[in-house]
Amino acid sequence: MNAMILDEKDAGKVMKEIGVQKEGLAYMLPKSVFRLILLKDIRNAIANIIKQEMLALGGDAAVNKGCINCSIERSDVLIMGTLKQIKGLIKKMKIQVSESKEIAEEIEKLIKGI
Repeated sequence: MNAMILDEKDAGKVMKEIGVQKEGLAYMLPKSVFRLILLKDIRNAIANIIKQEMLALGGDAAVNKGCINCSIERSDVLIMGTLKQIKGLIKKMKIQVSESKEIAEEIEKLIKGI
């Protein structure tokens, strides 16, 4: 029977039923479910960094159209990607300016319970 997989727990169960090796399971689970994270009131330069880094990682981020030409100062940002992609974003942002590090830590707190 076909099924809709809604979370990592379901994905893990299905992978075990398929017969995925334990090592493969640990590698694939962070890629198994798409996540959306909304950040509010982010400076346009940082919003652009988030967008570029998520694209480089295979995900995406929605930002206000005014971020590209800096016609706005701040934007909400909707990050879209797998847990693996978002963890990659966190890693990249932690080596940027202090403002990026703070946002990376906030994102990390949001996904901590996942």
